[in-house]
Amino acid sequence: MSLSLLSLLKAGNHVMVKGQPGDYLTELPEILAFFVPKAEEGSPRALILCNSDDQVRIVDDCLKELAKNLDLTVDVVTEKGNKLKQRNDLFDGTEVIIGTVKRTTELYFQNGFNTGKIKFFAVLDADQLMRLGMKGNLTRLAESLPKCRVLISALNTDEERLLDFQTQFFTPISEVKL
Repeated sequence: MSLSLLSLLKAGNHVMVKGQPGDYLTELPEILAFFVPKAEEGSPRALILCNSDDQVRIVDDCLKELAKNLDLTVDVVTEKGNKLKQRNDLFDGTEVIIGTVKRTTELYFQNGFNTGKIKFFAVLDADQLMRLGMKGNLTRLAESLPKCRVLISALNTDEERLLDFQTQFFTPISEVKL
């Protein structure tokens, strides 16, 4: 890979990554440090959607050091967690939300958080999410986003529902194969 994902995002591109999450997760802290450089009160500025509770924990572990160094609040929302506590945590303010699509959408519709200041939006394993029937949830979240940079990852970037979603909301997009 000649250009880093951060370089492409900084240049104003939305990025579609074809590869396993492990191939690009090492760049995620640097990407977030650029888009969420310091703690601020209020709405989240990064939203990272995952396909499972386990993936949420992996991403959270990847960002722990960054969050500590920049004093960022990172909130995790998972299917197995206490929904009321998660909603209250988001309502109290956070810089970064990492969550499953279903739970994040539920909390968004309960007015648990505002998407108006999102600067970075990531959908990990998007092809799997489409196969799991999450396109409607992803569409509702994408419709509410302000102008922001987007990272979508998938093993199968030719998935028809994924291409429709990407074309509807995030065109043009640069494809990177890892």
